[in-house]
Amino acid sequence: MKFEQATDATIAHLWTTVEPRVELAASLEEAAQALATAVYTQFAESAILARVYVTVPFGALPPPAQAFVQALPGAATALTGTTPVLSLVGTQGQEADWNDRLKSKQHGAIPLISAEFVDGIPMIARLLRELGVPLDWIDTHDAPRLVTTIGSTVGLFYVEDAVRAMDERGRKVIPAVDFVFAYDVKSVFGTGGAYCGGQLLVVVVFCRDRVARVTAEMFLPLVDFFRGKTESLVAPAKVFLRA
Repeated sequence: MKFEQATDATIAHLWTTVEPRVELAASLEEAAQALATAVYTQFAESAILARVYVTVPFGALPPPAQAFVQALPGAATALTGTTPVLSLVGTQGQEADWNDRLKSKQHGAIPLISAEFVDGIPMIARLLRELGVPLDWIDTHDAPRLVTTIGSTVGLFYVEDAVRAMDERGRKVIPAVDFVFAYDVKSVFGTGGAYCGGQLLVVVVFCRDRVARVTAEMFLPLVDFFRGKTESLVAPAKVFLRA
């Protein structure tokens, strides 16, 4: 099925297939993988890659993820144990390596070190802004403020034209040009919101078809359902199934 064929009923049915697996999940990773796989499989004619991220304090990351983050330019000296790291917990796509978070070579963990650091990553900066996350929250790591600012809403990140979309500073919103052209990425959309404890949930989908905003908005309830069912799995000890 293509994304443009989606209806509210399609999304509701998709959730009924995912919900039992989410309810039985022993970790957020297990639940997120079920969601990513379901979205990609249902819309395999349009989806290139579906990914699920959640923020995890740097000090609670598995050792390999900590090592990866520390090796990023400008990260090692600025990290603290409480630095939120946007961490990959579920992934499904057309390449075999995209179906296992441990095989992600570049985007498995994105540290939200400071507003300035994040502003240097065009896609993440726009994603956070469109989800309603104030970038100065990143400087304080103030979880209650994030919850207060976003509340129970689920926001939408939307890039209609992945090739041409530019931010206010003239940078490509999707800067991975090689990836965009190699897989003919047309549109990118994402949804997300905050858990009660201040962790940020993000689901991002890369599409080979041009997806309308109204179609992307249909996925807001799906992510809201997922967030509600996984509230008990976002404690650091329950996020990862594997190191």
